[in-house]
Order: sequence, then structure tokens, then C-alpha cells
Amino acid sequence: MPRLRLLDVSACHITGEGLEKAVNALKGQSHPAFPCLEELDLGMNPLGDGVSEPLSCLLSCCPLLAKLSLQACGLTARFLQLHRLLLASALAGTGHLKSVCLSHNALGSTGFDLVLKTLPLHSLTHLDLSAVRKGPDDYPPLEHFASVLSQDECSLTHLSLAANGLTDSSVATLARCLPSCPTLVSLNLSGNPSVTSAGLHNILMSLREAGRPLTILNLQGCQVSGPWDSACLDGLSELVQDLRLCSQGLNKLDRQALKQSWDSSLSHGHFIDRKSKCLLSAAAP
Repeated sequence: MPRLRLLDVSACHITGEGLEKAVNALKGQSHPAFPCLEELDLGMNPLGDGVSEPLSCLLSCCPLLAKLSLQACGLTARFLQLHRLLLASALAGTGHLKSVCLSHNALGSTGFDLVLKTLPLHSLTHLDLSAVRKGPDDYPPLEHFASVLSQDECSLTHLSLAANGLTDSSVATLARCLPSCPTLVSLNLSGNPSVTSAGLHNILMSLREAGRPLTILNLQGCQVSGPWDSACLDGLSELVQDLRLCSQGLNKLDRQALKQSWDSSLSHGHFIDRKSKCLLSAAAP
């Protein structure tokens, strides 16, 4: 299929053994099997950890691949330990890879750390590591991640760390690198109920220091609520162009205060208020 640009085989019950058989059938060809493929979705297939070598071979058949999804494929840290250098070489091989989704795999803190050593962060713009912790006592090593984000060669623009048991302390660690990461415009921290308004405060403080806004900040499912520090909300719409909040603790007075702060510095945009859900957007109507 030389002209195929998008291949979606998600939720097709493909196993690691099945993928290996398919890849073996492609070996020996004089030209890449998928020379024009730009998007590959293998998500929600029970691939398992032993798939790293056949996956590396498959990636070498896709010289223009820009987007790869391995969401919920039953992967753990072992997936990144087996043939890691081979996998890293295949992922970085063409320089075209821009987006990787590894969400809903129990990579744990060890796997999280290995992701940073394996993926080509110098070219990657979109990274989804939502719900990758192994259990309630497992936390992503954000200190190392923050240092990676601060490096000049890091080009991430969209980052998702949803549902990873983050706390205000871990968000503060992440927020400190924002002034040193000018490329990042979208941050998804939703589904982390231990993150409160203190986490939002730290992010806004760092954005003020950076002198640039986030396009999207998603804090739905976090315990972000009032009473608000007026200084914290000052110029809110200039710091975050699209703010998404949803919390049982976000009462009517909290939402009214947000709207007042939002409207004070913005003559247009959208404010959606539905019970505990609050969506603010600076986009023109």
C-alpha cells in the first residue's frame, strides 16, 4: 500500500505475536512497505511488552511516520527495557515523528523515566502520558521530566499528564520549568484530584514570569476551587487562553469570581458555566 497515509487498526485484538508475524511478512522487501504512512494507531490492542522488537521493525518501514498511538496496549516498563536502543533508533530514525501517545499503560515511574530516554524529544511536539502510573503509591519522577523540558532541544508543545496522581507539590515542580520551556502551549493535568487551587496558582505565577500564555490549561477533575487570591487571578485571560475546570468544590461564588476576573481584562471570548463545570476561552465569538 504505497500511498497509504493513515492506518488505524486500534481495538482489533492484535497481539504481540500477531504483530510479529505481520512484520516478518514485510521483511526482505527492497523498498519500505509504507513509504507514505504518516499516522499509525495500534491503540487498545493487547500487544504486551514483548512487542518492542517487531514494533521497531515496523517503524523502520514507515519513513514518514509523524503520529504513533500505543494507547492501552498492556505495556509496562519492560516494554522500554527490552531492545530500548533499537526502539529509540527506530523512533528517531526519520526525524518526522511529532506525536506519541502511550496513555493508559502501566509504565510506572521506571517506565516514565525510560520514556524520556527513548523518545526523540528534540523533534516531538505532542506527548500523551495520561494514566501511566502502576498504582496509588506510584508517582511520575517530575523532577527529571522538568529538567528535560527545560533543555533547549526540547520541542514539546502539547503535554498530557492526566490521571497520574499528581499533587500540588508535583505541579509546582512542573510549573518551575515553564519559563524555560517556551514551546509548550497546551498542558493537560485533568483527573488529578490532589491538585488544588495552589497548583493553579503556581502555574499562573510561572506563566507571569515567562511572560507568555498557555493556549490550553485543562484542570478538570482537579480540586481547584475558591476562595481565590485576587492577585492570583489578576490578568487570568492573558495567562491562559482556554482554561477548563470541573470540580465538585467549585461553587457558584467561585465561578462568579472567575468570570469577573476573566471579563475585567477581556472584551470578548466565551464563559461556560454549568454547575461544577467551568470553561473559559479567550477565542473570539
